[in-house]
Amino acid sequence: RDGPSAFRLETAKKRYGWASAHDTGVYMDGSHFPDDLATTDLAARLRRGELPKVKAPDPLAPGDECHFVTPVRFGRRRVDQYGHLVLTSGWLKFRGTIDVSVAWGEVAEVQRARREVVVSLRDSRRLLRFSCHPEAEAVRGVLIAQHLTQSAQPAIADSDTSFHHAAL
Repeated sequence: RDGPSAFRLETAKKRYGWASAHDTGVYMDGSHFPDDLATTDLAARLRRGELPKVKAPDPLAPGDECHFVTPVRFGRRRVDQYGHLVLTSGWLKFRGTIDVSVAWGEVAEVQRARREVVVSLRDSRRLLRFSCHPEAEAVRGVLIAQHLTQSAQPAIADSDTSFHHAAL
């Protein structure tokens, strides 16, 4: 039987680690991400407000910065679109044969289901599913997307709060 030390040894051998056989692959609150150095380091950097910066595949609007790019399959059917998931400071974007852009203020929640980044939108029952090839990319993408989503929420909450205060 493998103990904790065997797990740590195995994850040290692999760049991003792996999930155990008992892992469901669903991480709703970010508390059960794989125990590996790259993921732990990224999570710590995000807690300090340090977002990674990467080169965007397309020009961005002034003031917008790119934080994550990875090849993905968009959708869940045989006719899925292939392209790139791009996370910027202002937008979640899919760049492929079709282009999709969603402002972070429109995103209600970001979750991971194994290799998929699953995005639910505010005021909609629609889910956007982006399947990453390596599971580690889905982990990194979800961490960054959750951080960007949470960063966009105070602006929305503040505007609602100021409206309610003015109404009193």
